[in-house]
Amino acid sequence: MAVLSGSICTRGGKALLSRQFCEVTKDRIAELLANFPSLISNSESQHTTVEDDSVRYVYQPLEEFYIVLITNKSSNILQDIQTLHLFASTVSNILRSIDEREIFDNAFEIISAFDEVINLGYKENLTLSQVQTFLEMDSHEEKIQDIIERNKELEAAEERRRRAKEIQRKELARRNMEQAAPFARSAWTESDSFSSYSAPKTVYEPASIATQQQPLKPSLGTKPISSKGGLQLGKKVSKGGESHQPLLGQPASEINLTNNVQPQFSHPLPSSRESRSATPTQSLPKVENNGILVTVNEKISAELTREGSVISSEVKGDLQLRINNPDLAHSKILLKTGGKTSGVQYKTHPNIDRNSFNEQSVIVLKDKGKPFPSNDNSLGVVRWRVVGKSDETTLIPLLITAWVNMTDGNAEVTLEYEVVSDFIEANKSSSSLDDVKILVPVASEDVELRDESGNISYDVTASGVIFSLSSITFDDPQGSFEFSIPVPDENYLFPLRLQFEINKTDANESDISIGKVSVIDVVTNNDDEESLPFDFHSNISTEEYTVV
Repeated sequence: MAVLSGSICTRGGKALLSRQFCEVTKDRIAELLANFPSLISNSESQHTTVEDDSVRYVYQPLEEFYIVLITNKSSNILQDIQTLHLFASTVSNILRSIDEREIFDNAFEIISAFDEVINLGYKENLTLSQVQTFLEMDSHEEKIQDIIERNKELEAAEERRRRAKEIQRKELARRNMEQAAPFARSAWTESDSFSSYSAPKTVYEPASIATQQQPLKPSLGTKPISSKGGLQLGKKVSKGGESHQPLLGQPASEINLTNNVQPQFSHPLPSSRESRSATPTQSLPKVENNGILVTVNEKISAELTREGSVISSEVKGDLQLRINNPDLAHSKILLKTGGKTSGVQYKTHPNIDRNSFNEQSVIVLKDKGKPFPSNDNSLGVVRWRVVGKSDETTLIPLLITAWVNMTDGNAEVTLEYEVVSDFIEANKSSSSLDDVKILVPVASEDVELRDESGNISYDVTASGVIFSLSSITFDDPQGSFEFSIPVPDENYLFPLRLQFEINKTDANESDISIGKVSVIDVVTNNDDEESLPFDFHSNISTEEYTVV
């Protein structure tokens, strides 16, 4: 027997996780690990191995912990070191962050990885990728079954769409017949007065929705979707006016009152700013740089319920640096971050000193003798990602609650909106949330808006009705508006889609991003740390923000 046990312990010798490969008791392993720190402190060797009277310890530091292999003294030390390195690589690949909670949460995966590497005390001839493959337990048969089930779901959805279109065609024919009834009665009266005259026979062949509406272009239009002027009570959009620009790259026949299946949108809502790339600033016009420009970009994805609760939320962000003056390139950025306990995952650029960022929240190059690039191009220096828990509103700027009352094929809808207090507190330099758009995926011109504030307008497009809220002030962060629209069922109104953007060119230290990042100062990269002039911009946008 070569390897007796593989363990993860603290600096003080407390065992967090241990896997034995021979008949040895838990108390014996705990005793050996408790004796391990004293052996390290008394050892004068530079090697990562220590011995006592009975066993050998082969160890490797893992931030605040140790990965320890306990072997007998006759084992092959070189092979034990290779085994230890494979253990450390596997553990680092499994854990997102190195702390006790993460180790305990992934204990089963770590022990399974140990079992794949060691068999009966001896190392298997495996690589890290092979260990990952074994842990994933990938099954070709399962993939085939998933494809079959997915095809069945697609076929069922297609059948539902076909039946919904047939019902819609019949409904359209019925409406046309009702509209033609007065003319038919008039023709019948005239035929009574003039025996030689016969009323013309009119045959109504209603066209399908697909032929009534032109196919949508895949590219988004640049026309703003907010309507001009205010709206009056019950005012409808003119049918004879200019044609509306398509909102989303999906045919109207698949969106307009098709069935209870929630429509899937392949493109986001258009806005006055064409900001749909991975980084909001990449699609905005290049702003003026006075020397040093620090920009924080964040994208929000969220799924809310119509009752106002949060199903899921995620925020991805980055910090970009632009320098156009070589005299200011020898600099570093002082930040304030949430740290390890905030739940935010931070990732620095390979050229950034990671230890300085983790310990002091400082953005500085690894090679302190080199300057940052001064070619006036944006350089992403740090990224972050945070996933919110269910019913957690810390990542959500705006909550929507929908109240729907169905009456004779007409939906009376009240949409209640609220800017979350955490978001207001983190954006003290802002006073409002502007240009909020809400898409109701029902393309009907028989919509009536009831809003006394004059703050709400709407547009009817081929993809649905878009309600625009010009501004939601932080002094009055709550509000609501009502509208009615003909739909056969409440589920036709969902999912609602939201879009908003917040672009600030005068952000300051009091502005804290959703990823818990705030810029304190930009200073010279020397012992004096003199403050340098810089501009701080902040951009927040939505990526997939829906109410289901």
